[in-house]
Amino acid sequence: MMVHRYWRIALVAPVIGFLLGAAVVGVMSLGSNPQARAGQTIEGVVRAILGFGAVGLVVSIAALVGGVVLVGCLDRHLAKSSGVRTALAALGAAGGVLVLGIVFATVQGIIGAGWAYLIITFTVVLATAAGIAAAFLVHRAERRSERTRPERGEHPLPSAWVDF
Repeated sequence: MMVHRYWRIALVAPVIGFLLGAAVVGVMSLGSNPQARAGQTIEGVVRAILGFGAVGLVVSIAALVGGVVLVGCLDRHLAKSSGVRTALAALGAAGGVLVLGIVFATVQGIIGAGWAYLIITFTVVLATAAGIAAAFLVHRAERRSERTRPERGEHPLPSAWVDF
């Protein structure tokens, strides 16, 4: 039942994550000083877009896994209300991103790069954004499933067993 209802989210979420990651490059480029923009090459811009897009893709997959796990564990048969499922998906997505960020910050701390606090700060921002995006996507999926209820089909051959 979950796959039937949320398969569109599983297809769209990685694409949205990649595009949002690539959009960060555009925002950073537009916000930088003119000398830095003038020194950029096409190769550097493409490399930055692909790099930030890959980070967005990984973050969206972590959010997708977190949302699926939390909704799957706490509402396996989709018996709760759509608002509860939306909240569970948002919390699960944020939790999945937080777990990814904590693991990454721990690895960076062990290596000794000294960037763990900055990674955790970015992770909190990314987790908030992932939770909001997951809530929006699940809310839309829930509204779609409420609008398109399966109708009972007519049996081509009426019989006593069909009417029973």
